[in-house]
Amino acid sequence: MSHSLYEVEALARRAARGAGLSWGLAEEAGRSTRWLAAAGLPGPEALADWLSRSEGLPHDLLCPADVGATWTARGGTLCPLIAGAALSDMAAELAARGGVTLGPTGAPLLMLPFVAAAARAGGAALAVEWAGLSAHFGERVSLRATDAGLHAAQATGIRVARRVHPPGGACAVRPGSRGHIPPRAAETLDAFAHRTYAPATPESRLGGAGAGLTDND
Repeated sequence: MSHSLYEVEALARRAARGAGLSWGLAEEAGRSTRWLAAAGLPGPEALADWLSRSEGLPHDLLCPADVGATWTARGGTLCPLIAGAALSDMAAELAARGGVTLGPTGAPLLMLPFVAAAARAGGAALAVEWAGLSAHFGERVSLRATDAGLHAAQATGIRVARRVHPPGGACAVRPGSRGHIPPRAAETLDAFAHRTYAPATPESRLGGAGAGLTDND
């Protein structure tokens, strides 16, 4: 279904929070999913898949054990939101030293908006690559990808590095004003989001909309 980008971001943020992410990471999840959906990329699907697979895993198992030349997670799989936020935070250093390589990373598509932000902040064109996908962030965003690359549940050997020119055969990514959330992804995200809703009480029902326990007819 087609949704406003605000709706996409709000659902993604609430779903991430319902899955146990901190408010900060939930905000990042919302912005990342919105960026991807606006670009016509399967961000909601990537988030739904990642939240389903990472639910309950401690933060310290998903974050980079070291932010040197190669990043790996203590638990074996990097969280794309944590790794993406780290990439964005070290934009200037990333541009200066040329790049980094990431080990196994879940739902890597969710990192693209963070690399875009790092390119803007660092003032240098950056590229990110894994099997089946190559994206370039410079004056414009360019992408070359296979369906498998776009929907990768996990990728390894991800390279984020400076690059002047986009890859051959890449297409420009132009943001739109609405985003698409397939039914299955929407169902998953809704289920996580509903965990954040407070259960109804007699007091809240009386104070809410409608007749409550009073029949006005």
